[in-house]
Amino acid sequence: MKKSEQACYLFLIFATLLDILLLCYITFYPVSQTFRFNVIIFDLILCLVFWVEFIYRYLHSEDKKLYVEDNLLSMLGMLPVDFAFLRALRLIKLFHLIKIYILSKDDEDSVENFLKRTYLDKILVIAVIFIIAMTVLITVVDTNIPDIHTAIWYIVVSMTGTGYGDIVPATTTGRIIGMIAMVGGILIFSTITAVISSIYVTRINKDNHDDLDSKLKDLTCEMEKLNKKIDELKKE
Repeated sequence: MKKSEQACYLFLIFATLLDILLLCYITFYPVSQTFRFNVIIFDLILCLVFWVEFIYRYLHSEDKKLYVEDNLLSMLGMLPVDFAFLRALRLIKLFHLIKIYILSKDDEDSVENFLKRTYLDKILVIAVIFIIAMTVLITVVDTNIPDIHTAIWYIVVSMTGTGYGDIVPATTTGRIIGMIAMVGGILIFSTITAVISSIYVTRINKDNHDDLDSKLKDLTCEMEKLNKKIDELKKE
């Protein structure tokens, strides 16, 4: 990828991050209609840019069917929906852009192999979708959790196992969703922890392997020198 394309993706990453922050702000805080309208327009323009980028990469891809299959989740983050829960899907597009930018660097092969081996990008996408789904369900079924703010707080606290106890579901269905969020959070965060641990373990093993190779090379050189001296002594 050319440096100009890398710069474009870096710009899209910052624009997407800004868009997510603005959407979160107008979702959770009261703002004027003018400010809300400007944020929505900015979001629509950014979604249009996403689709242009998607079509451009689609036209230049060698396997178009495979390209669409690999970008199905990313397409969810490109939908210009004015609905609080679905706005969080922009995070999926943000992860996708970051992935493309990282793969465009010099260490493309190692990063791509790492993602294929650990599925870290897919795990993060699953985590986002899981949080959105649990938040929607708990808001719909439980009367004790009336708004988005409370629902997100309860789901995140449940997933992380913090358990402050300040918010408690009032219905049996809400409690079941809470238990699912707890189990899902344990699975997701333990998987992410395992992936991060594997990074350090792999790095340590690589360093140890390199150190062992270096010592073996030094030992081989010393043996060759010793053999030469022995040969010289024999000739004398």
